[in-house]
Amino acid sequence: MRLSWVFGVFLFCTSVVTVQADVPREILNITERLFLNPDSLAVAGVAKIHQPDLINELYQQSRHRPLWSLGEAVSLLELLRSSEREGLNPSDYHYNELLALLAQEGEAWTDPDVLQAQFDVLLSDGLVLYARHLLEGKIDPRSLDETWNYDRREYDSEDVAKRMLAATSYASMERLLESLKPRGDFYRQMKLSLEYYRDLADTEQFFLIPADTVLKPGESHPNAALLRRRMKQLSYLPPDSPETEYFDEQLAAAVRLFQRDHGIDADGIVGRQSYQVLNITFQQRVDQLRINMDRLRWINQSASDELLVVNIAGYELYYLKGGKLAWETPVMVGTIDTRSPIFQAQLRYLEFNPTWNVPRSIIIRSLFARFRADPQYVIDKRYRLYDSNGKSVDPLTLNWSNFTPSTFPYRVVQMPGPANAMGQVKFMFPNRHAVYLHDTPSRDLFSRTQRAFSAGCIRVKDPLELARLLLDDPDNWSAENIASLVERGDPQTVARIQRKIDVMLMYWTVSPTGGSRIQFHPDVYGLDPGALAALDSAPSATRFASR
Repeated sequence: MRLSWVFGVFLFCTSVVTVQADVPREILNITERLFLNPDSLAVAGVAKIHQPDLINELYQQSRHRPLWSLGEAVSLLELLRSSEREGLNPSDYHYNELLALLAQEGEAWTDPDVLQAQFDVLLSDGLVLYARHLLEGKIDPRSLDETWNYDRREYDSEDVAKRMLAATSYASMERLLESLKPRGDFYRQMKLSLEYYRDLADTEQFFLIPADTVLKPGESHPNAALLRRRMKQLSYLPPDSPETEYFDEQLAAAVRLFQRDHGIDADGIVGRQSYQVLNITFQQRVDQLRINMDRLRWINQSASDELLVVNIAGYELYYLKGGKLAWETPVMVGTIDTRSPIFQAQLRYLEFNPTWNVPRSIIIRSLFARFRADPQYVIDKRYRLYDSNGKSVDPLTLNWSNFTPSTFPYRVVQMPGPANAMGQVKFMFPNRHAVYLHDTPSRDLFSRTQRAFSAGCIRVKDPLELARLLLDDPDNWSAENIASLVERGDPQTVARIQRKIDVMLMYWTVSPTGGSRIQFHPDVYGLDPGALAALDSAPSATRFASR
């Protein structure tokens, strides 16, 4: 069973407690009621058990003895409260109800057996759910996006049980929870940034900067003083930076760095887009970081040693080897109307000088209108039309008025050449979306900061270098050999990938910069509000049958 390791972990992670004989009976009463009516049972009056099947199984294995020492209760509650530092809500894990029960214990419990049983069961349920959220995220991504096909993160149950066999204290539970968190610098950077922005939200007064003028270096304006204050708040300027309305070079350098960190053209000029980002509140940044920390928890950590990761929101592709960043390049992604889907697949082959089998949706949406307006365009751009029998059709002989976009009966293929929409190479990872990585003839668009231009595929800025890195065969696929191949225009030369390389299309509105800072990105597809609502919603009961 997928989370069966939890039973062993919790049995081995708890202290053996000497208790009154009636406490197990009260625990038995709770779990029996839970078994009979798992969807409505409230413990301690208000707290619903989130994982009734697991709790029943857990206490059956313990013979309904309590699992937690009241002597460690404060420390254990601190573990639940620390979930806030992971971008989660302590209230999801019965923290408030447990705190209230513990306060009653300090005042002398009138019915200690009942209250201790309630405390024990609620604490178990809270810790199990917290562990689960650290392991695979609180949000079920499939509830937000039907294209999601990633494996959820999971641990080998035997391995976890073996490692936790000797665990007998609060400290071991702390180590367990730590081990379930995503590994790597990205998560740690987001966690540090979360702490930073939470502190700003708690201690700094947020103010709006009026977007009533374009600010340029060398000018004096009241907005420059407000801008200077914001740069100090965000640590882009030192605290002792002079209070002045003059937009000096020190302030301009800080603005350029701020713009780079927030996906804005780093020209030092404060216009509409810069004002929009400057006026995002500290609490909004806290929420953005929380969302993306959970997104990172969604990913299976046992992916292949080599990865191609596309951050759609950040317009970047990362090539990772052995968990380390080996190379990166800008990309273009789908427009708001033709979104790039979020999914994973395995890279199978590369195709140099490719043809393009134009998807029906693109013919209907855009190409047909061009073809009908200028049939010569079909020839000039090296498109070919084929009927149902595979016979080539001359576009200049067609009566285009007989067709509409939806009734157009021909298959459209673009032949290799400089105008081919796929460019000189495409990277194939078969998937139901007909989406892949490829070159593009529209390379001038890579100069833009925001690059949502495609029909869903991912356009790569330096595809030939990526091809060389992935083929990893200097004798046959050197940079010179690849350049010669594409210059000759040899049609459809296929190069197979002989090892496992996963391709992951992700959506992070926060990403690493390669240094100690993080970068914020506009929520180009508008996915953050739905994720935040799910993250802040009350957890629902989870049954084993649903896993």
